[in-house]
Amino acid sequence: MMALQTQGVPETCMAGTFHSHGWLALLVTMVGLAGAFYSLAKGFSWLREQADARRTGGLAPNRHAAKAWLLGVWVLVPPAWLFVEDIFLFRSFGKAECFDQFRYAQELVSRGWIVLVAVLTVLYFGREIAGRE
Repeated sequence: MMALQTQGVPETCMAGTFHSHGWLALLVTMVGLAGAFYSLAKGFSWLREQADARRTGGLAPNRHAAKAWLLGVWVLVPPAWLFVEDIFLFRSFGKAECFDQFRYAQELVSRGWIVLVAVLTVLYFGREIAGRE
């Protein structure tokens, strides 16, 4: 904590970004992380289904619609949340002196979101993109 304070983070920002709604950001973060782990686990499960079907000579279930819906959720919901958080929550409940730290945190989250969407796209549709299926 001392290292962050020496870098110029105001002490008031160390206790959270929102005066009374910090629990909402924490809840959304926890739900988002659980959703990311679930989406990755489903992707690996679907890959295992395909590998088992190829190994046994059977037909793998068609999961294209489920993959598309799950990826679509990840493409639309996180940016919508970042928009709501920025426009409505921070402007109503945020601490003005913490705006730079808030924006930096949103930038980090958006980079992680882009990486997750790219990984899920390759995981779900990599064979189709590469033309192997």
